[in-house]
Parts: sequence; C-alpha cells; structure tokens
Amino acid sequence: MTPDQSSRVFAPLAWALLYFVLGLLSYRLNDAFVASGYLWLPAGVVVAALMLTPGLRWGPLLAALFVAQLLLGGVAERETWRMALLALDEIGVAAIAVWLVRRAPFPLEGLYFVRALLLVGVASSLASGLFGALWFSATQQLPFWPTWRVWSLSDLVGILIVTPVLAGWSRFRAVRSGGIDRTDLLLGLASFVGLLITAWLAFGSEIDRILLDINFSTTYLPLFFVALVTILWGGRGGSLAVVALAVIAFVYNSLGRGPFVELVQLHSSNALLELQIYLAVAALLSLLISTLKTTREQSQEKAAAWRDDVELALTVSRQLVYCIDPVRRRVTWSGDVQGLLGLAPEALASIEQVLAHVHPLDQARLRQRWLDDDSDDARPGMSLRLLLPAGQVSEVTDMSRSMLDPDDSLAIVAGAWQVGPAPGAQP
Repeated sequence: MTPDQSSRVFAPLAWALLYFVLGLLSYRLNDAFVASGYLWLPAGVVVAALMLTPGLRWGPLLAALFVAQLLLGGVAERETWRMALLALDEIGVAAIAVWLVRRAPFPLEGLYFVRALLLVGVASSLASGLFGALWFSATQQLPFWPTWRVWSLSDLVGILIVTPVLAGWSRFRAVRSGGIDRTDLLLGLASFVGLLITAWLAFGSEIDRILLDINFSTTYLPLFFVALVTILWGGRGGSLAVVALAVIAFVYNSLGRGPFVELVQLHSSNALLELQIYLAVAALLSLLISTLKTTREQSQEKAAAWRDDVELALTVSRQLVYCIDPVRRRVTWSGDVQGLLGLAPEALASIEQVLAHVHPLDQARLRQRWLDDDSDDARPGMSLRLLLPAGQVSEVTDMSRSMLDPDDSLAIVAGAWQVGPAPGAQP
C-alpha cells in the first residue's frame, strides 16, 4: 500500500477517533446530557478535518465522522435515530459552511485563515444551533432561545479551541536547525509555566482571595501569559496554551470550583457558558496574535530575500546604489561597498566622508551635482576618480537624480555608481 493510499484509509479513521474521544470528554465535562449540552469540542474536529482534507476525499471522512457520532450516542444511551439526526445537523452544516468558504478566491492562510475560521465557526454554529433548537422545541418542548444560545455557543467555542491546534500542528515539519531562538524558547517555557500557575491560581486555589482579597480578577492573568506564549512560540505554542488553559478551567469548573461557579451562585446564569465565553476570548486572542506575528515574519522574510537578490545583482554588475538626505547630509548605500571599493559602508556614511575619497579635481563637480537644486531628468552620467586604500585610483560613473520639495528646495538625491568595467567583460 502506497503512502497516499494509507493516508486515504487511515486519515478518516484518525479524525473519527479524535471526534469520539473529544465527544466523550465533552460528555464527561457536561455532566448530565441535556439537549445539546454546554460543551461540544468535536465541532472543532469536524471543521479542522474538512478544512485540511481535499474535497475529493470528503466522502469517507464524512462517513467516518457520522459513525463516530452514532457510537457516541450509544455510549450516552441515546436513540440511534436521534444521534443520526444530530450527526446530519452538526456535520452536514459544517460541511456546507466549509465548502462555501473554500470556494472563495483566496488562500486559507494568514489573516485569510482567521477570516475563514470565523465565518465557518459563526455560520455553522448558528445554523446548527437553529436546527437543533427548532427540533428540541418541537419534540421535547424545550425553550427555543436558551437552547439555540447554548448550542451555538458550545459549537463556536469548540471550533475556536480545537481547530487552530489541529490546523497548526498538521503542518508541522521537524527541522534539523533553525526554529525558535533559544532565548525565545526559554522565555516561552517560563511563560507557559506562568500560564499553568496563574490558571491554577484563578480556578483551583483560594490564595488570591486570602492574600489579595480578590477572586474573579485573577482570571485575567492567564490571558496575559497566553499572549506571551503566542508571541514567543508562535501559533502552535499559542494554541497549546489555550488548550492547557481550557483543560484546567473545564476540570475545575466540572468539580464546582472556580470564580465562574461562585459568580453564578450570585446571579441567575450558567457557569459553563460564562467559562466558554472567557475561553473563546482567549482563543481569539491567541489566534489573532499568531496570525499577525506570522504575517509580519513572512513579510520580513520576503523583504530579506528581495534585498539579497538586489545585493547580488548589484555586486555582479559592479554597481553601488545610494540615497542622500541633503538636510542631514547622510548617505545610505546598497551593494557590496567593501568588495568593490575596499571601504566599509561606515566610511562613506556622509557627504563629507564620500568627498574625502574623491580625487581633488572631481570633488567640486560631485558636490555641485549632488547639492544643486536641480531636478533635470536629462542629467547625463558623470565620470569621476576615487582615491581608495593602498594608493589605488578607481574610476566610477555617477548616475543620479534629485527630487525637489514643493518650495523648490532639495528633498532627496538618489543614484548609482558604476565601478569600472566588469571583470572579463568584452571591450
């Protein structure tokens, strides 16, 4: 069996197994199963599986997820036909939403991925919750609005927590070198430990109340460390931080501990719903930070690659490019200054330093060429001689143009030096 055939067979089974395991966990954390429950992590598995699987392979995947839902119904001792309807609602609506988003003419990367995930999450959770609420309202006389609210929010939070983790780590490739800087690795590890400590402090201990006389406010501390881990470790680390926070919060909440449980004792609301909104904010925070961080890093990599290409092209053609700020009289160079002239770029960082290396008979002409208020586009190139280290003399051709401000004062000067003939060039 080829690797591609193995993937076609085992990938749907792996997704179905993950769906089943997270379904059991959701049942456990929900305690009694009422309507849709208050927590449904498998919704994130469905969206991740559909977004990461080619459309031509959806058939076996949807069938495997459908069977996993039926098995969950058997564990929960629910009627098979009810679980079949639930599977058609949850999985079918998500499939339609993902199919519509994947038809959009943009890649599912960067900020586009965030937009796609939010579109799929909101649309599928609202639509699935609507159908489910209508069904339970008609068959079991459950109130429509509370059921729709609970169903939609539980699906949305499951998507926001689980999908980024699976999407991020599915593209993981081990590398021999590179990756996270050692300092960022250690700082990220310290931040992750800080997340675990503050999450326990907020949800599992009474230290904050005993020492500081506060309770709910300590829930903000884990959000700070989630942001730090995401900045230092990237999207994968941030998604793991959100999962760690969710596990700690859900476990203590199911044990009847934590600020949300105590808050509910004073108000008529549900602790798990309060907690899910909190975790949804944490997931969105991590997702947005990681996306912006990745987008910035990709832009920097593209800029560095472009700069290297330009530097190489300038070196091969024996050219140097410069830009002059006439007010500060500073000169910025691009190209291999050291290799072509034998001088460090710092030795040519001002107009006076450049003129000091120009032949005395050419200094006045170059100074006038650079500093005259002249924006003539037809300005010809000018040959001049340079006095280089070790008594060498080299000829260069200056090609430059000036740009004037609206008041006709000199704004900027830009140009290039052609340094002698290229080695091996034909006469």
